[in-house]
Amino acid sequence: MDLQSHAPTTENVTWLKERVRGIHERNRQRGTASWCGHSYDFTCPSHKTYPFQWFWDSCFHAIALSHIDIKKAEAELFSLLKNQHDDGFISHVTFWQRDVYEEMVSTYDIAFRTKYLSDEMQPPLLAEAVHAVAHRGRGIEFIKEILPGVIRFYEWCHSVRSPFGDGLIRVIQPDETGLDHSPKWDELMKIHDEEHISFERGWKLICDQYLPFNRDPKKMIDTNYFVVADVMVNVIYIENLRVLSRLCASLGDTEGEKRYADRAALARKSLEDLCWDDLDGLYYDVNGKENKKIRVNTFTSLMPLLLSDIDQAKSDRLMAHVLNPEEYWATYPIPSTAMNHPTFRPNTVGGNLVWRGPTWMNSNWYLARGLIRHGRMDLARHIANQSIECMKTSGVREYYNPNDATGWGAPDFSWSTILLDLVMEVSS
Repeated sequence: MDLQSHAPTTENVTWLKERVRGIHERNRQRGTASWCGHSYDFTCPSHKTYPFQWFWDSCFHAIALSHIDIKKAEAELFSLLKNQHDDGFISHVTFWQRDVYEEMVSTYDIAFRTKYLSDEMQPPLLAEAVHAVAHRGRGIEFIKEILPGVIRFYEWCHSVRSPFGDGLIRVIQPDETGLDHSPKWDELMKIHDEEHISFERGWKLICDQYLPFNRDPKKMIDTNYFVVADVMVNVIYIENLRVLSRLCASLGDTEGEKRYADRAALARKSLEDLCWDDLDGLYYDVNGKENKKIRVNTFTSLMPLLLSDIDQAKSDRLMAHVLNPEEYWATYPIPSTAMNHPTFRPNTVGGNLVWRGPTWMNSNWYLARGLIRHGRMDLARHIANQSIECMKTSGVREYYNPNDATGWGAPDFSWSTILLDLVMEVSS
């Protein structure tokens, strides 16, 4: 495969900006919710299939919007924080307009804290989104307005989801990672086929254990069944603690600057101590108090490339996996599961099962930025160019076949517009 290591063409950048602007206009949701009295103004993932506000989607949306419409980018994040809970938690879904979509909501396997707010987290990239919007917008003024809520959220992550003293945060069900059907979960969910109903049973197998505890987080963690330090979630957490430290510094908060830098350092050390596998040259999730490794080769095992201070020998080994045509160096990289893993499926299977092979724009965004940090702008540009080709071939879709760029999942999928941020970085 020829390496497309040139910067994206001006024509392609213009084409992408037009698509991003159009999607964020078509998927924009505005109004006032009678159940809370708050107005909202955000981009939903897809107006056809996902009309509500998702946590990590909105962070991706805000970063993409920071390049084309800073007011919408700010509104996205302010809307996300409007229903922050008293304990600092931010629900992974806010059902602003639920009463209009009751039939749709009835099909969701989601844990609820209230009728309109879920009781699940998602990967914590809020600080990155705030930094991007502040950097391209009102700077310190915006940071001052939004940072108190952001800090409360990361304090919740620390106090509620970091229970073992190692600085890493734990998820307590698969969908909290955003990687609902990843083959990483097959053993814990007792998955033996590729039928959607099997994953529904697996989800209930985990969540039904929590029913006696009324969603009490400590008691759910104490079950010690699904208490996973997910590599991707924790790399994002470490990165965002570092960003949060810098945001505090920008406001002269030296105490906050040190607090979040120290937490990032502890989590960073534990990621190495608990998740690195020297035999395979990959990072693996660990489960439970025993920190048992989940040895399944998916893109999340490569995510520590995002960390600029990873050991050179380890980054070289991760890079070898990325460039291996039997694992991740597909025609349209980077597939979500290693292509030589028995569960790899380049298309959806079993009724829209996800994260078992197709390429996604948000994971490309993270991994390509990691490659840049380790001196491989050429590879990052190739990923950006091939990602543009995916969109030009199949439209702005939820995910793509890594072999032929066929698009799958929701059309006009908003978080795929995060590609614009990568394209702007590799074009500079």
